[in-house]
Amino acid sequence: MAREHQPIQIGLPPESAWRITEPTPISLVAFIAGDELPDPGEAFLAAARAFGAEPTSVEPMPIDDPSIHWAFSFEARGRTSRVLLWCEAARPGQSPDNRAPDARHLIVIQTLLEPSTPDDAARAAATKQAVWPASVADFVRLAATAAGAAGLARTQLLFDPELGIVYSPEDCARLFLGGATPPGELVDERHLYRIELRSRGPGTPQWITTVGLARVGKPELEMLEVPEPLTAAALQLIDALAARFISEELPHAGVPFEAGVDLALALVPATEAAETVAPEVAGSPADRARFGPAPRAAVCAAGQRGSFRKIWSTPVEALERLMRHDAGLFLSLRIVEVRERLARSTWNDLAAAHATHGASATIAFLVKVAHGETDADTPLEHVWIAVTKATSTGGRGSSPHTGAIDFALDAVGDWRVLGLLDGGESIGPDRVDLLRTR
Repeated sequence: MAREHQPIQIGLPPESAWRITEPTPISLVAFIAGDELPDPGEAFLAAARAFGAEPTSVEPMPIDDPSIHWAFSFEARGRTSRVLLWCEAARPGQSPDNRAPDARHLIVIQTLLEPSTPDDAARAAATKQAVWPASVADFVRLAATAAGAAGLARTQLLFDPELGIVYSPEDCARLFLGGATPPGELVDERHLYRIELRSRGPGTPQWITTVGLARVGKPELEMLEVPEPLTAAALQLIDALAARFISEELPHAGVPFEAGVDLALALVPATEAAETVAPEVAGSPADRARFGPAPRAAVCAAGQRGSFRKIWSTPVEALERLMRHDAGLFLSLRIVEVRERLARSTWNDLAAAHATHGASATIAFLVKVAHGETDADTPLEHVWIAVTKATSTGGRGSSPHTGAIDFALDAVGDWRVLGLLDGGESIGPDRVDLLRTR
């Protein structure tokens, strides 16, 4: 079985073809209830709590819009970009899906995302954890500032307008403000981007794109002409690569790299890869006129195909291997850590469900565990096994590859329950509420 993570190793400097001159700013919007105007002093204190030090070089911002009540900018320890923070009146129907219809005010924070600071490195060393990936720690602090600027009790939701992601007050407390875990411990790179899927209709090739990587100074990723039966594997692949490339340099254009063990791919300028896409297929050259000049990278098979004209093609063989579980993907260390924390903190929910439904032939309980001898030169394998026993401290399971395994809770990296929901959907740690309702 493959290791969870391995950096791209191609021995080349960063590729200039992917260079973005300036990242896209990030904005987060908190919808605030109540007629009382949010206090800018409370917002200042929220920023101090989030960044671990009082903001400096605080300056009021000129206000020409009568709907803006107050606005100021500031600098924070370890950051080079100034942060803008303001309060404005909310308009009816402004909240996403009308989820905060009675919000009276908005708190908006805007800046450029920045990489991890020396403080993050010191914190990682003290806790014996990996350094937070570039920009993730910064995102957590910005979200904590916006969500806490008027007090969490008044915050109805936090909204990332570019990604269309909504965080409830419960989400904000758990993820950004230190609920059951320290602030940010459950946040990974996937909060910084989303993945879109487009097609011309059922049965037609899919076009997959990321949104949000430009905010961390990286090109958006694409995959063109994905056969519909391979969509799930393609989404999994794009997700794994997007998370890794937030912190890692992209390989040179057209140079093969490993997305997993013996799983070679290539990144190609998307305009070049799309040249042969038919006009009636999603992702054709006509579809990308709205993107502007910023570079975009298409995930392709390693090596061009064709005898008369060499072209870049969809990595169908790699996707088929992923669908057959013949290959695994390298994941970012942060995603692995967060999955482990979620899986272990919700393990008792799986154990309770297993006690109730474990005897059913139509329901499968699966767990990913670290397996093998502890050896500094030989990394542990992470294998999926079928659970036969689950207790509060671990359990037992087996697979054709490993045979029977006894495991402790600290070896658990992830879990899934199949067959409990109609339609065949799986339940995992991030959807544990569905398990609790059963």
